[in-house]
Amino acid sequence: MTFFSLLSLPRRYTPVVRRSALLLCLSLLPAAGAVKTNQLAYQKVSALAQARVTPVSLQASGVAPEAVTIPNEYLYERDLRVRAYSLDAFLKARIPDIEALARQGAIVKFLCIDGYAPTARLSDVLGQGGLIAVADADAPAGVVWPDAPYKNTVLGAGNIGNYLVWRAASFPAKPQPWGLDTVYILPANANLSK
Repeated sequence: MTFFSLLSLPRRYTPVVRRSALLLCLSLLPAAGAVKTNQLAYQKVSALAQARVTPVSLQASGVAPEAVTIPNEYLYERDLRVRAYSLDAFLKARIPDIEALARQGAIVKFLCIDGYAPTARLSDVLGQGGLIAVADADAPAGVVWPDAPYKNTVLGAGNIGNYLVWRAASFPAKPQPWGLDTVYILPANANLSK
């Protein structure tokens, strides 16, 4: 029985059966969000490597956090001094063959807690001064990140979380996601269509 034959069940079936068949068919159709979810699930499975960004994994990278001033920082739109870990050191500690993967043309995907997942060529990211910022270095005691106005809302510390920033202001085209949860390394031929 095909999808279309289910939609046109003969009248001998009760309306309840026909309606149930229709609902079943509609539930099988991918919604716009479901397509993105399915694509992300496929990419997770096909990933060459992955690294969760947690306080423990950042500390395990073997490099202490440093205080760095980010000029004209994107989210706060001002010079911002952050406490941050080196992205390169983090990736090298969690994914030992990261440089070989970059030479092979691998893609890096930064998955955030809100579902945002920007990508870049791994070779364009390594060695470019990427930092995983974990806090505003000048925030008062007990405050990790001050609230940040963004579009029509205000982001709190829980939304900002781990925030990818760049040492040099000359890299505005690099991904700058906040709420960073997991870094995936995908094959060079990964399907990244949206």
